[in-house]
Amino acid sequence: MVNVHPFRGLRYNSDIVGDWGTVLGPPYDIVDDSQTADLKASSPHQIAHIETAAGDDITAAAQTLKDWRASGAIIKDDAPSFYLHEHHFGDGQVRRAIFGAVELTPWGDGVMAHERTMPGPKATRTVLRSVVGADVSPLMAFVPDADGALAELIDLAAQLPILDEGTDPTGDSHTLRRIDGANTVMRIGEAFANDTIYMADGHHRYESALASIDERPGSRSVLMGIACADDPALVVGATHRVVHTDVPASLLAQLGRSFSISESSPAEIVAALPDGSSSIGLVASQGVWHLEPTDAAARSMPDDVPDAWRTLAPAVLQHVILEPLLGIDAEALAGGQAVTYTHHLNELLEAVGNGSASVGFVLPAPTLQDVIDTADAGSFMPQKSTYFVPKLPTGLVLHPLD
Repeated sequence: MVNVHPFRGLRYNSDIVGDWGTVLGPPYDIVDDSQTADLKASSPHQIAHIETAAGDDITAAAQTLKDWRASGAIIKDDAPSFYLHEHHFGDGQVRRAIFGAVELTPWGDGVMAHERTMPGPKATRTVLRSVVGADVSPLMAFVPDADGALAELIDLAAQLPILDEGTDPTGDSHTLRRIDGANTVMRIGEAFANDTIYMADGHHRYESALASIDERPGSRSVLMGIACADDPALVVGATHRVVHTDVPASLLAQLGRSFSISESSPAEIVAALPDGSSSIGLVASQGVWHLEPTDAAARSMPDDVPDAWRTLAPAVLQHVILEPLLGIDAEALAGGQAVTYTHHLNELLEAVGNGSASVGFVLPAPTLQDVIDTADAGSFMPQKSTYFVPKLPTGLVLHPLD
């Protein structure tokens, strides 16, 4: 059982900040320093002024939020509410999510994880949440909603008046509706109570919230945007690996011991890697190849790799290629120098083409069921196995801890 509550959200006041969409921003972990500077320069009310704060800047970010609230640039809704967010992206896709305050519990107690976390990001987010006194960036999750109860309530909420709407700096458009009718609020809470929440994005922020529970009443819950698993716009993307260490000249021959290898092309390789498969694309300066694991690859997987994800491409890549053939173990991965990550094939091709990378590995996306199976098994996929696209923007609504 999981408890999801309505809350009195903090929202931008468009009468003061202007175009609502322009003050929204990406979560902290997908913008670099240059992008952050551009966002901050675009508006004194850009959410990046708070969302990207770290170190000594966190105290200033807390004061910024206080100033915004004092000036009326940020207002607090009168009644506890759920919020319906509609995210318009791509070629006419619309993903819908209910924003609520989810009661914090250890993993496995109604809220399920599928990804390991790193201590560095958690430490910063813990301090930011505690000092700023609000959940600024929403976590992203989904529920199976097997009986369709939540989807039905989302359809009803979509008929409510639009509270805010606009286009964010990336070009995606958003609408926000407030759900404060007593009966609907009760039914949404009941729908969540009868379901299980699976984290999509925000494992670090969830654990940070757990670490920053204090005497403030709101600190025992965390802000989430929760979609239904059958929403066709709930998209799991792929994360490719770019290798920066030297590789042996005999790599292709060595791969032939564990893979069936066929030549491919950049245009063909992604189509050859179906979601949830164990197939891998290899990109080198000499060409592109499709690697299909054989029984020998399966036999070389360590016994302690869980069944829930041992046949997924990230696991096969790590345990059959990176570690035994290239000497890139878990410690080397954590260092961040040997392997970098990209969600865009053109970036991988450019890195290999200009010599900044030795080779690249193109991976398929896992399926939503892969995520569920891994979480249900109490296991964790290899680092950077999932990437739900697009991420929820920051600034739609904030969850105050006071």
